[in-house]
Amino acid sequence: MTDSDSQSARLIKNLVTAAGYEVTLAPSFSECRAAFTAIPPDILLIDPLFPAPDGIQTVKKLREWSDCSIIAVSENAAERAVTEILDAGADDYIKKPFYPGELLSRVRAAARCIERLEKARGLSTCGKYASGDLSVEYDRRIVKIKDKEVHLTKNEFKILSLLCRYSGRVLTYDFIIKSVWGPQISGGNGILRVNITNLRKKIEQDSGNPLYLFTENGVGYRMAESRIKD
Repeated sequence: MTDSDSQSARLIKNLVTAAGYEVTLAPSFSECRAAFTAIPPDILLIDPLFPAPDGIQTVKKLREWSDCSIIAVSENAAERAVTEILDAGADDYIKKPFYPGELLSRVRAAARCIERLEKARGLSTCGKYASGDLSVEYDRRIVKIKDKEVHLTKNEFKILSLLCRYSGRVLTYDFIIKSVWGPQISGGNGILRVNITNLRKKIEQDSGNPLYLFTENGVGYRMAESRIKD
């Protein structure tokens, strides 16, 4: 979430957090970009008039980086401004001041759209993956082997949870890289291979003969099918 009005931003953060969502506040464009790189969001709330006068270009750039749902929250309700914001890549628009219930309803609607899209793509909507001695809880970000918790870095967990949600299916190198680091990433598959190597050391008993995370040479990676079904 990024907003030019710090008081408004804090209010929005408190509302959305209280509704059960995990929120990262990014007061500046550079902080917003850093947040995208670290943990790409599912939903972005942004004041498109910030940083003025390049708010519209900011929305365009964010849309290039991600296909997340972008909700614009702004005081400018002129038809031309709203049209420009939506044409730049925003999915929805809310005028300040707003009713708290309206804001949360728009966020929930965006979340439902994401769930429908993930289901259409074949992405598991279960909250947990389990195969053999390995279990992954997506919401709690917990990974266990034989009931012993395994510590993963943020990117290692993002890669693992992505593969687990598509368990049994091969995900290409490009799909994984763009899903984890965003479409702005460059530099080939090296960064992915390093993370996969480290991940295997943590979840596999013998990384040379994996039970869970398999390599499909020249294509990508595949996770063993989960015994938990939708």
